[in-house]
Amino acid sequence: MNIDLRTIPTAARLAIAGVALVGLAACQPLPPDNTGTTPNPPPGNVTTTTQGAVYGTTTTTVAPTTTTAPPTNNGGIPTPAGWKYSGGDEFNGSTVDASKWSEYHNTYGDGNKELECNSPDNADVSGGALKIQAKKQTVTCPGGAVRNYTTAFLGSREVGKYYPKYARFEMRAKLPHAQGLWPAFWLRHRNGAGVAEVDIMEYFHSQVPGKATQTLHLDGRTNLSKKTTAFEQPTLSPGWHTWAVDILPDPAGVRFSFLVDGTVVHTYVDTQHNWAEAGTASGTWDIALNMAVGGNWTGAPDDTLGVLRNISRCSISGAFPNTCSTTGIKRVDWASPASTTYDIDYVRVYTPA
Repeated sequence: MNIDLRTIPTAARLAIAGVALVGLAACQPLPPDNTGTTPNPPPGNVTTTTQGAVYGTTTTTVAPTTTTAPPTNNGGIPTPAGWKYSGGDEFNGSTVDASKWSEYHNTYGDGNKELECNSPDNADVSGGALKIQAKKQTVTCPGGAVRNYTTAFLGSREVGKYYPKYARFEMRAKLPHAQGLWPAFWLRHRNGAGVAEVDIMEYFHSQVPGKATQTLHLDGRTNLSKKTTAFEQPTLSPGWHTWAVDILPDPAGVRFSFLVDGTVVHTYVDTQHNWAEAGTASGTWDIALNMAVGGNWTGAPDDTLGVLRNISRCSISGAFPNTCSTTGIKRVDWASPASTTYDIDYVRVYTPA
């Protein structure tokens, strides 16, 4: 288990130019466990692991979550059976909606030794999608840090946008396949990610090409539950996929069910759930969308393929400094938008009907 370096600043600190901010989505161990083997797992029962303050596990089974039903009256937005549309963003405009998102301009992620300056210039809304693009360019970020890469980070907390404790959070996106790029879709507890963080999707391409990871960090227990599932072959022409989490009450506590392309792939019941008592039921989570560049867990985009130099490891084979495996790992093509852009079609939040 890695030391959790995700110190989350307050909104005021984020707004102050010149402050070096620490954190991003959660640091992951190497390699992620519970690795999936098929891009689209077949429907069926899902094993549920229950673990809380007392160590030990029990297992039960739950049926997969029902997939989408016909559209309702939410502007034609399809709504899953048993849920009602509660909010989100369809990204149908021409600019980032400032009532829903704050665009960071800082070096958030320093704790993971990331290489980027987050800039509003790297987030664009067009063609019905949010496009977060990484660029190789030398800039001076607020605070004076000189960085050789730029990207974008959108967070809802700085505009006071919080979402219910019990809900489904879903994103449809295309992920670039490239070493050194780290796209993520995640939730932070309103009292800080150190209280609770739900990583609905993180893509560590150089560690698990073509497989995305979903992770829970609750009440200071980092990497509490984690699943890595294949979603497509790592190619230079990525396709659209959905990632989601259902957070619901359970007789034993709070149940998290993670979905990939509409199928439940992992379920965890938190029996401790102190985090659930903090904050308000109607406004527990904020949403973060970002793509980091470089850092401990992804390697540098222009470094040797398959090398995590900051931690002296090969991203796949482990042994270092011997020759590292490069199977499935792609190099960033800075001239190709498909190689450098994280496309997000929508983010939707549903609450129980």
